[in-house]
Amino acid sequence: MFSRSVNNECLRFLLVVCVFLPCIAAETPGCTLVNKDSKSEKALLEGLHDLKGETFTVEDRVDSKLKNVYEIGVCASVNKSAPQVGAIQHVIGEKVNQTVVLGQLNSTTLLGAPGWTLVTYRNGDRYNGSCNNSSREVQFAVICSPNEHHGTLHIASSGRAGETACTFLFVISSSVVCTKEKHEQHHRGLSGGAVFCILFFTVAGSYLLLGFLYKRIVVGAKGLEQIPNYSFWKDCGNLQADGCNYICRCQCDSADEHRSYRDIDDRPLRPDEDRDDQLLTM
Repeated sequence: MFSRSVNNECLRFLLVVCVFLPCIAAETPGCTLVNKDSKSEKALLEGLHDLKGETFTVEDRVDSKLKNVYEIGVCASVNKSAPQVGAIQHVIGEKVNQTVVLGQLNSTTLLGAPGWTLVTYRNGDRYNGSCNNSSREVQFAVICSPNEHHGTLHIASSGRAGETACTFLFVISSSVVCTKEKHEQHHRGLSGGAVFCILFFTVAGSYLLLGFLYKRIVVGAKGLEQIPNYSFWKDCGNLQADGCNYICRCQCDSADEHRSYRDIDDRPLRPDEDRDDQLLTM
């Protein structure tokens, strides 16, 4: 009897899960593209993956008085009672407030390029006496901002009185749509040249300081002799000039004629009698 009751409870639990699972899935919809075969739109939609499920809210004030409140979800519903609603407008009246649907998630189109993506929700509530009684639609552009991930929602055009546009346009700043090169450039540290300069001056400074202390304290040198390897640095210019003359000017054959010094073996020999005369005492 006990085993039968356990089995019955398990069956009831499975039935409940099977019944409510579609409801749970229906309450968490995503964006449904109008052009389902568009590979470019699918790629743009995949690029917004880190923002999916996020909702944004912005207030519209006129003369410091609240007139409208807009809610937009990135492939997420902003109305629990209507899972397909992607954007709504709360019109704040003096006596009565009104909620207007601006766009549906199941009518999504995308357009974009490196650094920005424009998302459009269509099939909102129809206008009454304006815009040819067409359905409302909302657009929000996600633009690259390396310093922001979630970002904030800003109003670009709300279609209110005095504006001729029939489309609601918003802007969201986020690092999600930043290209890889810009993102790496922003987070990149010191360049190779800067690292080389730092290492060079560090090594050169250490060489001069430690060499100076050694020559001063250990060797007891004074004056210019305190410079490390002073004789080498003194002749460095002449050595470079000789190397440049040998490699670049190709004057190695006639170098003996123009040298300012001569070896002992290079001097012309005197006649034998002259050398013998030098040995005689005067």
